[in-house]
Amino acid sequence: MSPGYLPFKDALDLPAFFCDNCGFWQRHFERPTSCPLCVDARHVMPQRGWHFRDLAEARKLYPCHWAEIEPGVWRFWNDPVDGIGSSGYLIQTTGGNLAFEGCAVYSEAALAAIAQLGGVQVLAASHPHSYGAIWQLQDRFDPELALHPGDLAWSGALCVSWPFDERLEPLPGLELHLTAGHFDGHAVLFDRARKILFCGDCLKFELDPRDLRRATTISTHKAFVRGIPLTQGELRRYRDVFAALDFTQTWTPFEQAANSGRREALALIDTMLATRPHAFPVPLGDLGVADA
Repeated sequence: MSPGYLPFKDALDLPAFFCDNCGFWQRHFERPTSCPLCVDARHVMPQRGWHFRDLAEARKLYPCHWAEIEPGVWRFWNDPVDGIGSSGYLIQTTGGNLAFEGCAVYSEAALAAIAQLGGVQVLAASHPHSYGAIWQLQDRFDPELALHPGDLAWSGALCVSWPFDERLEPLPGLELHLTAGHFDGHAVLFDRARKILFCGDCLKFELDPRDLRRATTISTHKAFVRGIPLTQGELRRYRDVFAALDFTQTWTPFEQAANSGRREALALIDTMLATRPHAFPVPLGDLGVADA
């Protein structure tokens, strides 16, 4: 072992700090002075400078909540919250539990609830915007962490144990598929039994305020907050992935759209490929498909 080399577990033995502008966690020997995710072109810089929270501060400021949205699929989220405020999902299967995406911060009670549900055997995320505090799940449950190496540069708070190429089935019935596009390593998770696509930031929905499981619009973007469209090549790759997956629901890190699946996603992409890509929300009724 060369001088100065640390085993990977020791290399992650640093405190973690939360950026209250975007929600990205960094491990650092002291409170950071900047955030790499904020300066990336897909996000926005803080207007009044950066503020970083340690774990205790984040837990005090951002209470954690959880609920079973579908049988065997649990959502974890924070309210109130700063930053992007993504949800984390725990998907139970007979072969083990997979946690996909992360909420901003997990309370001790939330981690105890996950332990009672069987813990986490596999951990994954679509891309860095929705990593949230998955580092807490890795520290607590020591699962396999499956991420695409295209986003390895963003995973400094984590230890990737299961990198994959185009496709990976880490647990029976749960498939990770590389889409790229939004990020080079962006991946989606398909639950075959439940026909749910956990789409990361491939798609975005507006919801009916009277029914928060019913989408009214659908859109796709290279950068949501900046309104940057995808290229036609990126859209074709999305289409190839979506066309092969029989999903009837689409869940983002923020919305759980029960009335929008493969048909609606392909209709959106086909309209863009027939004209030009854009980043505007499109009413589902304008896509020529029945609103489920």
